[in-house]
Amino acid sequence: MNLGFYNIGEFCSSVRFRKVRSKVDLSAVTFVSPFALVYLGMYLRHHNSGGHSFTVVLPDTPAVRDYFARQQFWQRFNFDSETISGERLRRLTTSTSLNDIVDIEKDDHIGDDIGDKVRAVLISNRCNVSPNTVGVMVSELVDNFAQHSGKNLAALALQYYPRLGALRLAIADCGMGIRTSLSANRKHRWLQGEAHHVAAMEALKAGVSRKFQGGTGFIDVLNGVEELRGVLRLATGDEYILVRRGRAVYGSTNYNLPGVQIEISFPAGRLYG
Repeated sequence: MNLGFYNIGEFCSSVRFRKVRSKVDLSAVTFVSPFALVYLGMYLRHHNSGGHSFTVVLPDTPAVRDYFARQQFWQRFNFDSETISGERLRRLTTSTSLNDIVDIEKDDHIGDDIGDKVRAVLISNRCNVSPNTVGVMVSELVDNFAQHSGKNLAALALQYYPRLGALRLAIADCGMGIRTSLSANRKHRWLQGEAHHVAAMEALKAGVSRKFQGGTGFIDVLNGVEELRGVLRLATGDEYILVRRGRAVYGSTNYNLPGVQIEISFPAGRLYG
């Protein structure tokens, strides 16, 4: 089973809640995308903050189990010390990712710091995609999430796939979400009763912000996606929107997770070699 943008919500909705510990069974997972990784992390973080705990069945596929360990999934999402110490032995680093799910703390320099780390991955892999454009997009997104994620930290993951010539980055939180955030501004209070995708579409417009004086919102990010021929997928609540070549469509995520979860993918072959 591959876990990605279109089925991670369905996977989370299949978890049966128990009074003591619910079981998240990853045994059949044969591939997990950065988006599925951070979405699952936010699912766990959201319910952990409400006092609910989980038992996770580890993936049977060694490469997937190694990937969870390499991205420090178990440490980031508060698993028991036995699981962390055992899986740490499988942690081998690579140059094609950040080798970590990066928690986004509320720090004045967090956007620039993570943007620089992403640039370094692209440059070291000779990716045929502008490191500066991607770095600026990441900085914008990180700063935005740092302001809106609430008590539970947002997180970011990135993966370059050399054989596919593709770059994927994902950023997510389990905070207030777009609809609640924009509704705090009286100009956008009408969104309170609307579906989640309506609020998400509104957030893509220039000047739309929870701040009364307005802001750039996602415009700079969208411009970067368009420039690099990428695709943006944004989930919020129980709906998502997909933006490609300046057009947006929406659909259902099959799970109502608080906050905002974003995946951006780019074609990114090697410059040479």
